[in-house]
Parts: sequence; C-alpha cells; structure tokens
Amino acid sequence: MGRRSYNQNCVLARTSDVIGERWTVLLLRDLLISPRRYSDLLLSLKGIGTNLLASRLKDLQDSGLIEQREGDDGTSRYALTESGRALEPALLALIRWGMIHGPENRPRDHHRHDWDLLALKALFRDDLADDLSVIVQFRSGDFEGWVLIEDRDIQIGTGQNPNAQITINGTVGDLFLGRKSLRELIAEGGDAASLDRFVSAFAG
Repeated sequence: MGRRSYNQNCVLARTSDVIGERWTVLLLRDLLISPRRYSDLLLSLKGIGTNLLASRLKDLQDSGLIEQREGDDGTSRYALTESGRALEPALLALIRWGMIHGPENRPRDHHRHDWDLLALKALFRDDLADDLSVIVQFRSGDFEGWVLIEDRDIQIGTGQNPNAQITINGTVGDLFLGRKSLRELIAEGGDAASLDRFVSAFAG
C-alpha cells in the first residue's frame, strides 16, 4: 500500500504527507538526538511493531529525510540527511508549544532520559549564554548523554563525551526538576558555579 496523501496543492498538506503519519515525528525526534540502529529505534518507540517501523523508515528514506550510515563499530545506523535536519526548528517549536499548551504527562507513560536532551535544546536561550562555554555530561544507570554550550550555540548527544568539564550523576530531570541536591548530583571536581550558569541558560 502506498503512502496516503491529502492530495491538496498546499505546502502544509504536502509536508504533512511526508511527516504526518503515526510515529514519524517520533522517529525524527530520536534521530535529532543521535543516529540510531534499527534495534535502538525499536526499543525507544515502544509499541510500534517491526513491520511498521520498517515501513516508516523506508518512507523517510524515500523522502530524502534519512539515510543509512556505517557507525564506528561497523554497524548500520539511521541518520538525518541535511533535509531531515532542517526540520529541527519546527520540532523544537512543537516541544515548546507542548510544554505550555499540551496535555499533562501521565505517570505510567513510557519515557527515556535521552528525550530530555532534546527538550533542553528546545528551551535553550542563546541570549542567556553570552560567554558560556561548557560541556556537561549526564550519567545514570544505562543512560549517558551530554550537552555542549559554546558561542551561544547548543549541541547534544548520547554516550560519553571525553571533553566534559562537569559530570552529573543523574539525569536531566534530576538536575532541572530538583529531584536531588547539587551535592548529590555533581561529581568530584565539578564546578558548581559553572553548573549554575549552565542551568540559567534555559527558559524555565
């Protein structure tokens, strides 16, 4: 079965033809954080099913939004193309809209800590980060992710960043929602003043 179309001569309708199918925006969300293996996406998108995931990935490849790349370990990963990456401002705007106007989270909903990295990117205020240059590493159980702020720009990623200046023994939520004290969160040698500046660079 071919992908459905609204058959409307309208830019918004044509865009919805490409990214409006169920799960597609969430696939793009995960790939905005980092390239992913098929198995990573299946684990993150709990409930999607293997056939539907394969179909959505094929649609996005056919549309030129994603491509397969070989990782450092020799395994194939899905990654955004330049065209796919160009959707980032729109998706970050949707995240900001959802934080203000969207429905409340439900306690039993599936959640992954790496999604919070993208939420931080949506909340970043470059006007509050004039001379800030810092890499903050988060680690909690199986989760490792990092945030870099430099030249009034922000980058995020998963895994270990060897250049991190501050390591947080917790998640993004632990830091920004006050689930733990700074003394509990900040690893030995971490600069509390720089961490305060980091936290202050986000709208809240």
